[in-house]
Amino acid sequence: MNTSNRVLITGSRGMLGKRLVTAIKEVHPNKEILKCKIDLTKPDEVEKFLNSLPEFETIFHLAALVPVEEVNQNPSKAFLVNVGGTLNLLSCLKNRTPKIIFASSSHVYGSKNGPLSECDPTNPISLYGRTKLIAEDLVQSMSKALGLNYLVARIFSMHDENQTGSFLRPNLERRFKDADSESPFTLEGGNSMRDFTSAKDVASLLVKLAWSDAQGIVNLATGAPQTVAEFAQSLSPGKLNIIPTGETNNLYADTTRLEELINVSNS
Repeated sequence: MNTSNRVLITGSRGMLGKRLVTAIKEVHPNKEILKCKIDLTKPDEVEKFLNSLPEFETIFHLAALVPVEEVNQNPSKAFLVNVGGTLNLLSCLKNRTPKIIFASSSHVYGSKNGPLSECDPTNPISLYGRTKLIAEDLVQSMSKALGLNYLVARIFSMHDENQTGSFLRPNLERRFKDADSESPFTLEGGNSMRDFTSAKDVASLLVKLAWSDAQGIVNLATGAPQTVAEFAQSLSPGKLNIIPTGETNNLYADTTRLEELINVSNS
């Protein structure tokens, strides 16, 4: 059993990584946080880095190429980072015995007219989801082979007030500057149901689950689905005249297992 007080985080400079560092410090101020700042796609570099570290009890593996546009434009990079980086990290653990917390995505599922449970079939609706599903398989297979505990956290529609780039929330907030209640506000997939979850809440849930007996796969979400249009309106400073366009697909969570695990960890 690993009794170290150290925690390793990959992707610590990302949106979720920053929230996670804060959450760990708040809940477990005695934990020493080790930040992985190397290129996980380079196995020699990964091995050298891990060999330089003292013992650590937990790995939060968050590092990934996420933006859909970037993934679609450069699929080879997406597989190299999301799959290859995960393989390199796991392959270089050697005789270490940390618990592995892997940040996966709701995009490993297919659209469903109802809440998605962990037992539902996986049928990725995006290339990003495909890379995450393959990485999930690696985490599960290699953890079992190495005798490690693992938790695959399928995160649903994460957003943050500090989010930038091509993600939904910052895109919407940029558009709000020119929006008014009279003009049509077209919204791709506006009628699609999602489970929008803040990065702060995701980080808090990851911390609770990491230091519990939770293992296997779990959905990380609010359990309170809403349409993309409803989410947009909730963020807007004024009333929007939303016109949904494009196809509708649904990705929202059954959080029964999450609630059970959290209740057990709090008891």
